[in-house]
Amino acid sequence: MIHEKNFRDVTNFLRNISDEASQRILEVYNSKITFKIKDDHSPVTIADTESNEIICQKIKKEFKSIPIISEENKKKTIKSETYFLVDPLDGTKEFIQRNGEFTVNIALIVNNRPKLGVIQLPAHNLQYFSDGFHSFKYNGALKKIFSFTSSKKLRLLISRSHLDVDTKKVIKKFENTKFQKVGSSLKFCYLAEGRADIYIRNGKTMAWDVAAGIAILKTAGGDIKTLDLKEFILDKTNFINSPFICFRKDFPQEKIKSISKQYNKTTKNE
Repeated sequence: MIHEKNFRDVTNFLRNISDEASQRILEVYNSKITFKIKDDHSPVTIADTESNEIICQKIKKEFKSIPIISEENKKKTIKSETYFLVDPLDGTKEFIQRNGEFTVNIALIVNNRPKLGVIQLPAHNLQYFSDGFHSFKYNGALKKIFSFTSSKKLRLLISRSHLDVDTKKVIKKFENTKFQKVGSSLKFCYLAEGRADIYIRNGKTMAWDVAAGIAILKTAGGDIKTLDLKEFILDKTNFINSPFICFRKDFPQEKIKSISKQYNKTTKNE
């Protein structure tokens, strides 16, 4: 079993397999990219499936008793409160478009809460991770990161590929705001290192899209709530997330409440 005393060893293991998967992803990225459309209408490439094989095989060998839930695995039912959540290539659309904003996401879930997380950007040789105590950024040099900064403008992150109608309506009302469209789980990393203030997501996401990012954001000092400001909890029944808002450390609570109210008004008026 995994205990708090060996969190750092487990994190280093996850970082290493993320590196290995990223190398294979880059090999595909630098060749001709072809893709298929899955039953959920999302694209999948050989980079998704081969990255998944690398990650899942390595985890199974090292942690035989801990189950794995991955976007690319067929089995998505689980009873255990401790498990790994994997998105072997988050941002497949970004991968196909070759904009570099795709990631490898690996998280360890303990008591059904993200505890350890690794997010890697293969195209930038960049890695973010949480060892359960602190958050870090590694791009050849290791740097501890914190989700705190001061900015005169509100810096709001929105999805590059999945911006919903309600969010468009709400953000139109924002003043003195810098909007940043960012793909994949990179949005959590921006928040964790203080490059943004909030990230709003009202559209459909899955647990493997967010788990690693939540772990990194929380040990950097940030947080996540549902859009109605309740505790964000992973749903093991179908792994579909509730709409949510993420925010940096010390972000004004009155602004978060205001955003929540605007969403409530928007949905009620529909």
